[in-house]
Amino acid sequence: MTGVRQAWKSLFAVAALTGLLWLPPDSSAADGRTYRVQGQVVAVIVAQTPQMIVVKTPLSKHNDMTVGANVTAQTKILRRGKRVALQTVRVGETVKLTYVKKRDGVFAQVIQLQ
Repeated sequence: MTGVRQAWKSLFAVAALTGLLWLPPDSSAADGRTYRVQGQVVAVIVAQTPQMIVVKTPLSKHNDMTVGANVTAQTKILRRGKRVALQTVRVGETVKLTYVKKRDGVFAQVIQLQ
């Protein structure tokens, strides 16, 4: 009986390990996913590191979504096709924001001023 019990334990261990190999890592589905929104700038924060932009975008007549994204050296900030500094962006301006949601935060890729 001990040999049968040992065989079942081994079979269970192999099945469990095989099952674990098929599981995706934590939050891998959302890690690195790119999103695009268009809306109004509600805040530009340049006095902290990393700098940040906050954009409010309408979802429906009475429903908005607010996105806060870190602005890094890799972020492209464009006004009429030319690169500008984050300090030139003003609250109330309309922007198209492309951002990436990662495990360690939300990062702006492109801020296109209208």
